[in-house]
Amino acid sequence: MAGLFSPIAIKGMALANRIAMAPMASELADERGAVTREHIDHYVERAQAGVGLIIVEHSYVEPAGRWSARQMGIWHDDLVPGLKSLAAAIQAAGARVALQITHAGGCADRAVTGCDPLAPSAVVHARGKETPREMAAGDFDRVAAAFAAAARRCREAGFDAVEVHGAHGYFLSQCLSPFTNRRGDEYGSRLEGRARFPLRVVAAVRRAVGDDYPVIYRLGAEDEDPGGLTLDEACQVARWLVAAGVDALDVSGGLGGSRATVEEPGYFLRLAAPVKKAANVPVINAGRLDDPRLADRAIRDDRIDIAAIGRALLEDARWAIAAAAALGAGTGGQGSQGGQGSQAN
Repeated sequence: MAGLFSPIAIKGMALANRIAMAPMASELADERGAVTREHIDHYVERAQAGVGLIIVEHSYVEPAGRWSARQMGIWHDDLVPGLKSLAAAIQAAGARVALQITHAGGCADRAVTGCDPLAPSAVVHARGKETPREMAAGDFDRVAAAFAAAARRCREAGFDAVEVHGAHGYFLSQCLSPFTNRRGDEYGSRLEGRARFPLRVVAAVRRAVGDDYPVIYRLGAEDEDPGGLTLDEACQVARWLVAAGVDALDVSGGLGGSRATVEEPGYFLRLAAPVKKAANVPVINAGRLDDPRLADRAIRDDRIDIAAIGRALLEDARWAIAAAAALGAGTGGQGSQGGQGSQAN
């Protein structure tokens, strides 16, 4: 029976174990969103210590979708050489590497982007600072093209996979939520309409990277508020995403990230297991899986396929080595030392 240190493959991307580093914003990019030496050191340290998959932090697909001044970007071809250096360094350290691509939508800050935030509807998001401009048809065309171009750059830079960010209240999550999407046209109203643009983005990404390249989607599987996106709806969306070209789902929740006042260990397993059953593709899951016994049991019980470790890996870069020792296993990776801080996205 598979466990935390069993190998797994996502569309030909072979992982030595089932530990992923969850995507977490480091705020280490320069003013154009380019990779810095600090980025490379940060990720290589974890890769050397036996993490099977590094999911590099959310990277904005166009300047209007930038979340913060030091966020990593993938919006221009000039950024590819730096991204290529990052991917190659992580792979040389022994891990596979994916890059998460995103657009902040209504969460964007005019002080950072220099323009009005835009969103499915003119509704102030809980993480936003002002009322965004409601998107017109041309805006949808441009953003879909930006995601596709970012995915192409991801492959050109040598990453093993791309992850499309559709959780935590960023743009694609805003499209799915009835709180932030109140449109009455083809991109709103019922679930089919609210899912239309995320599915369009996935289809565009798939065309950009080809049929043989792994595409992961981070799905916000519940808004965690009455009247918001429900788990049952998310399970249906998961099926549609797979039909549109998604090879694995990274399941999370909360329209602005988890708002749990007490974050019990494995607090998003309740979302991941139903999505896994509905979608029938590998499922990645984060949410205080820092006890390796809990992560291992969740995989053995077929609730998830890959455990994404966040804060624990920031606090201790050698977490995977300690986990292997606790479970009497080998990581399949190499050794290292250290650790440094960051923030989740």
